[in-house]
Amino acid sequence: MDFGVLVMKGYSVPAVLWSMLLAMPLVAHATRFTLPSERPIVVRADSVANDPEQNITRLHGHFSIEGSDWPMQADDAAVYGPLENPTRVLVTGKPARIWVKNNGIERDVMAEADEIEYTRGLEVLRLRGNARLVQGGRRSLAGEYFEYDLKSEKVSQGGPVRISILPSKPKSDDAEADASALPEQQSR
Repeated sequence: MDFGVLVMKGYSVPAVLWSMLLAMPLVAHATRFTLPSERPIVVRADSVANDPEQNITRLHGHFSIEGSDWPMQADDAAVYGPLENPTRVLVTGKPARIWVKNNGIERDVMAEADEIEYTRGLEVLRLRGNARLVQGGRRSLAGEYFEYDLKSEKVSQGGPVRISILPSKPKSDDAEADASALPEQQSR
């Protein structure tokens, strides 16, 4: 910084220095806030093995990934492609878990199973073994195996399945009408 130019414009050197010193905490404070796309991706595991020829990274023991639109926790993982932008992730655990940003909502979809395969380009989750999926905190699906398309929100299943949907809250006027109608319906 050329202090001579600032002094020539009528600013004193001490005033410029004080201004800079006062602004430093503001700049330091602002750097702590980052946009979600600027968050670092943090991968943890007890051990890692990389196969550059196959472009696969295998992570074993207490695997987790954070800072992405699809945080995961599992016992083991196989990541196909670069860690920051894989094409496919296969995780296993008791249970393995993934939370996925859907329709712009962070962690809108939560899935857990013994094995989860997430194909990112297709936005498809495949759950195998003790599979459970919760969407929006209201709808849940449980079974041994199913596939969930995040784009179309379609489910295809391969065995017995249990679906649970929480009722939406009635409006206060509707709730009063329903409550007053209940005794009449029961007395008939």
